[in-house]
Amino acid sequence: MTSNRFFCSGGVIRQCLRQHGWIGLLYLVGLLFTVLLPLFMSIGDEQPRVVLKSLFDSTSSGNELQKLILTTVPVLAGVMLLRFVQRQGPSDLYHSLPLRREHLLTSHVISGLILLLVPVWLTAGVTAWVNTSVELPYIFHINDIGSWALVVSVLTIFLFTFTVFVGICVGQSLLQTVVVYVLLLLPQFLSMMIGRFLERNLYGYVQVRETVVQYINGGEFRSSNNVWDNLSPFVRIMDNLPQRAFSYMELLAYLGVSLLFVALSYGLYRKRLVEKATQAIAFPFLQPLFKAGVTLCAMLVIGDYFYNAGTRGANWSIFGYALGAVLGYIVVEMVVRKTWQIVRVRALVEMVVYGVIMGLVLYIPISGWLGYEGRIPTAHSVEKVYVGQEEPLGGDAEKEAYYSQDRAYIASVLNLHRELVRAHAAGEKSLSKNLAVERAVIVYRLDDGSTMTRRYTFPEKPFRTELTKVMEAEPYKTVRYELDKLQGKAETINIQSIDDNERRVVLTNPKETREFEDILREEVLNMSYSEMQSHRYPLGNVSITNKESSSTNNEPSWKREISFSWPASYHKLTGWLEQKGYADKVIIDAKDIFSIRAVPIITEELEPYQPNQYIEDYKLFRRIQQKHKAITIEDPKLWSTVLEKRGSYNFTPNMAKGTYLLQVKIKPLFSSDPHTGYYYLTPSDMTPELAKALPAIP
Repeated sequence: MTSNRFFCSGGVIRQCLRQHGWIGLLYLVGLLFTVLLPLFMSIGDEQPRVVLKSLFDSTSSGNELQKLILTTVPVLAGVMLLRFVQRQGPSDLYHSLPLRREHLLTSHVISGLILLLVPVWLTAGVTAWVNTSVELPYIFHINDIGSWALVVSVLTIFLFTFTVFVGICVGQSLLQTVVVYVLLLLPQFLSMMIGRFLERNLYGYVQVRETVVQYINGGEFRSSNNVWDNLSPFVRIMDNLPQRAFSYMELLAYLGVSLLFVALSYGLYRKRLVEKATQAIAFPFLQPLFKAGVTLCAMLVIGDYFYNAGTRGANWSIFGYALGAVLGYIVVEMVVRKTWQIVRVRALVEMVVYGVIMGLVLYIPISGWLGYEGRIPTAHSVEKVYVGQEEPLGGDAEKEAYYSQDRAYIASVLNLHRELVRAHAAGEKSLSKNLAVERAVIVYRLDDGSTMTRRYTFPEKPFRTELTKVMEAEPYKTVRYELDKLQGKAETINIQSIDDNERRVVLTNPKETREFEDILREEVLNMSYSEMQSHRYPLGNVSITNKESSSTNNEPSWKREISFSWPASYHKLTGWLEQKGYADKVIIDAKDIFSIRAVPIITEELEPYQPNQYIEDYKLFRRIQQKHKAITIEDPKLWSTVLEKRGSYNFTPNMAKGTYLLQVKIKPLFSSDPHTGYYYLTPSDMTPELAKALPAIP
């Protein structure tokens, strides 16, 4: 019955194959259905043949189903084959046989590998045969089939052996399944939740996630290069296949980890007691780790929920973390003891101990003990610096044009950084609803090769002096306005009115596009801080599309576009467009207006504002018009003033008293109906002439 040569039992293997053969059949049918069938479904279509990079991207629907099968069937096999140690009856029966435990475990592992690997290679063989026998609408080669089979085989072995290892550690099949998927998702989950916790509670913290950017069929695909995401196999499979394939080094790592799980399974199985079947945790030394993990995850989830739901301060989030610790411990204690009757003195003491320990785990990183918030590099240790409103993701992180070595600029950035840290330490970091808010992401590249990243959101007015020195510098404008893309290689320049897309000019003459780019770059570099912060309505929008070149790395056409606003402060650019006769084709003035009507904004009379609620401009105008008759501005001279002073529509519950909502109807160029736009006119923009035309708001 036992083969010492193969260290297994042939009778047990045959029994497992007869009892669980349906798993292998299910895997085979699923793989054929998701890999081979989609290759046939487009036969007969009069379309050019498509080159497949891998068998993971034959069709989008088949790809998603294939990944689902890949992540469920190996786990199912591991759960079913380990049932003999999870149920008391089968456990007593198998362990009464004249077989060593090594023979039992080896037999079940070999059975599982046969049930799972044979369908993979049968699918690969059938696919290779079909590819040589039938003219399919897709083009792929034998190497593609082999690569697919190798990847699926390695991932199948990993998921199966990992499930077996978890099954040795726990004593219930349902809990085994839950723990497997929880652990597969745990690295990515902890990385995300702890990152969000630190961003909320640690001033300046930003969770840095390096991003890999690829362009596939004209679309942009971004995949995370974060080590914690890569350590989460479930996320790695579901999110990144087929765009980001597994490398050979990754496959070798998965095989190595699989062998480690097998070795640990043998070691633990030798120590596992038969009576631990049906128990939640088979080994007492794993219970503290299990309880601590569940308690920590519950604290993070419930604390995050109360932070998002609470609007009255940080007390609700603290309550959420405490509640999470209590609920997490109660749940894990009921699972371990298999009863809801867990009230006892020891349990209460344990709950307090676990809560305090996990609370310290969360508190220590955000406390002042580590000195994270006050850490500022010295000027001589900074090699380069990046400052922008967003993190430099993807290819932007590698563009040296976005990092400056200018020592004066570095000194200005450090000065701003010091002031932000000082104000925070002094308790001056609170954001007022009535103050403009500025955002800054600061990335230092230090002389020792390390990178230091901080992100701050702060009121603009108290730091205006420091911001002026930073934002008026050329390196900052290069980042914010992507001036590195103004290379004199524009293919087309589209200048369009914001109010009416019929009013536009397209420049294609190489001489004109070069002159326009040179003037535009000069205007941007000459902008003052007040002009950069101005909210005056622009004269139009500028969209520049650069020519495709070898350096674009197969970027789609939209990726080669760069957009600018055309504010009224760009006098030289406006003069150049007027000289060419283009300005009148874009700019809207009083002669292009049909009518202007205004209604007062009285927030007390509006419905209660809900956060993240967007109110359509025409609906708001209509709602106010039902209570207050719209005022028509008749004087055409005032129309020019309105066009100059107007602001973009953006309803907030904190509108200044005396603000008007304007409805401007613009004469069309080609269509029959006028274009209607809605704008704001605030009290600070009101001129004496407009004040006479518009009565004071009560």
